[in-house]
Amino acid sequence: MKFLRFTWLTIATLGISCSQADTSWRHWQAPSSIRSLDVLTDDHVRYAGAQGWAGQTTTSGDHWQHVQWTAPDSTIPSFRSSAFNGEHWFAASIASPAWIAKCAPNGLEPTWVHHDTSAAVFLDAMAWWNSQEGLVFGDPVDSCLTLLITRDGGHSWAPTSCDLVPAHTKGEAGFAASNGNICIQGDTAWVLTGGVASRCLKSTDRGTTWRAIDLPIRQGESMTGVFGASFSKGGKGLAIGGHWEHPKDNTGNLIVTSDGGEHWSLLSEGEGPGYRSCIQHHPHRPQDVVACGFDGIDISTDGGAHWVHVSDSGRYVARFSPSGRTLWLAGNRSLSSVAWSELKAAP
Repeated sequence: MKFLRFTWLTIATLGISCSQADTSWRHWQAPSSIRSLDVLTDDHVRYAGAQGWAGQTTTSGDHWQHVQWTAPDSTIPSFRSSAFNGEHWFAASIASPAWIAKCAPNGLEPTWVHHDTSAAVFLDAMAWWNSQEGLVFGDPVDSCLTLLITRDGGHSWAPTSCDLVPAHTKGEAGFAASNGNICIQGDTAWVLTGGVASRCLKSTDRGTTWRAIDLPIRQGESMTGVFGASFSKGGKGLAIGGHWEHPKDNTGNLIVTSDGGEHWSLLSEGEGPGYRSCIQHHPHRPQDVVACGFDGIDISTDGGAHWVHVSDSGRYVARFSPSGRTLWLAGNRSLSSVAWSELKAAP
């Protein structure tokens, strides 16, 4: 049975575009804090946010729909991860009771497909291998990192046996910062942890087996480690984070791999951005990279070796349109878009 409490907010309220003069930036007010964006097409963008809010535009932002969900147990879940599997759009809430909901590609009415009342449950990120097989990563429950997997298109989700999950290190968890803790390419998935220990959990068989790879990123405290990651073609990846409590520190917070996550090294030490919660490769020009966080937005045109700070405006998550022409961003009660060519031209 579907349960739904909704409030539609139209272009006359939250959907007003506030384009800055002489730029292609567009800004819209959002009803909540947003850490998860999915750009399905160049025109169709969806988000999942705090306080039960979800929304979409199918017109490149000219009109927005916003809806507030109530779960079947009458709680209002907060969402920090979401993903599209090609057939349905899914959103996962964070703390107990945790929920996973699915929607039709163009709809905003949820069907609730997973429920977990464990006191320690906390879901951080979601991604899909294909239309049938998906993965949700969460904090440890009973000293075992949570790896929920579906093999039936999201109809049901089951935790991976603790015997198959790399042994948990005390103080190791994940950050529900930008739905960036999971990266998937082909049959391979990378799950990036953080906290007292920050590692890369890697599976090359769609989540059947896993192993752990140590990372050189700053770690050792509860708010350190990887917050977001991105992989381009050829197994080249970047992971970013640092120390949430020391956001200006730009040492030990950006790492790179060129062999599919087998080996990682520090990059742009003391020269790049400080703490950031999200990093993304351009879909067609992998040397172009964007990173964002509550301290602003930075871009690189050489794979992360050198960076330009382009905005002090805080954003939690960034995603490119499939064509790569537009960068979409979200943050605290905000949604934005900008032409990537213009952002690259910024001083």
